[in-house]
Amino acid sequence: MNKKNWQVPITIVLVFLGVLLSAQFQTQTRVLSDLSMQKTEDLITMVRNLSDKRMQLERELEENERKVLTIKNSSSDELNIINSLNAELNKLNLINGIEEIKGPGLQVIIDQDSPILYVDIVSIINELWAAGAEAISVNNIRIDTNSIFFYTETENAMYITLNHKPLTFPILINAIGNPNTLEKGLTLPGGIIDNLALFRAYPYLEQTEEIIIPAIENPPVFIDAIINKKTP
Repeated sequence: MNKKNWQVPITIVLVFLGVLLSAQFQTQTRVLSDLSMQKTEDLITMVRNLSDKRMQLERELEENERKVLTIKNSSSDELNIINSLNAELNKLNLINGIEEIKGPGLQVIIDQDSPILYVDIVSIINELWAAGAEAISVNNIRIDTNSIFFYTETENAMYITLNHKPLTFPILINAIGNPNTLEKGLTLPGGIIDNLALFRAYPYLEQTEEIIIPAIENPPVFIDAIINKKTP
């Protein structure tokens, strides 16, 4: 009787423990299953977010590349405009004679023994212009539209002057242009060199690969003159 009495409580306890263990196992299984599903959803969400961010970065990168290309094209256009303006400015400076220039050409050397007049120098210069000279200087003074040749007299002698400055011998005329063409322009039969030879004046001609001609001494200044723009 006593043996049966203690077996019944033990049996009840064991059954109750079995129920508890079964319930705990089912709970843990459900929790693990939910956790696994939650991790998968989180991973999918993370991948989706990263994909969206990557696409956004790619769009921003494309936009930045487009902006850089636009800036480069704009800078290139501005650089082309600046280079074009500089080229035009250099051309104007070359034409106006306000810059020192150099190039191939012809030298005409007149020594002191040559009985030469200032009109002879003017004739030589005109023949050089006609032969295609691009720039001319006399004793390192550049010739322009305001150049003046004449005479000046001192106690000892009479000098040819250029812009009111005496020209000392040897007189050196430099002309930039095609050397052969310039020389042919002076040595044509019956030309200036033949005419000077009649008076025993024999200028020496020398072709050279590089002649330096200085800028004009007094560039023109326009105060009242303006460009006359014609209307179509």
